[in-house]
Amino acid sequence: MSKREFKSKGPELLADLAAHTAAISIELLNLDQDAAEQLGTELAERMAGHWGGQNLYFPMGLSLQLTKRDNQIYAEFDGMNHSDLARKYSVSVQWVYKIVKAVRRAEMARRQEDLFQE
Repeated sequence: MSKREFKSKGPELLADLAAHTAAISIELLNLDQDAAEQLGTELAERMAGHWGGQNLYFPMGLSLQLTKRDNQIYAEFDGMNHSDLARKYSVSVQWVYKIVKAVRRAEMARRQEDLFQE
């Protein structure tokens, strides 16, 4: 199926998925335009074949974004810069304390789990 046929026959969501996949493929994988468009179309067609007819909900990824932000705050934390980090990330100083404590606890749990793995 050509790109032109896909866009004219495919639902808007699938056409948008194909376009975004192509753009990311060019940006991150350095694919040429034709290969990127082919990859985008193939991915959209496969998703339609696998999940077609189902109602899907795509979360906004807020928890993933918060996790990234929290890890950045923890990485930049030096023990004395609570206020600076709070301003930089638009959170309260108390929230910085909670983030540092939570990430530290998660890191310790992960390390302990690694100790007992074979």
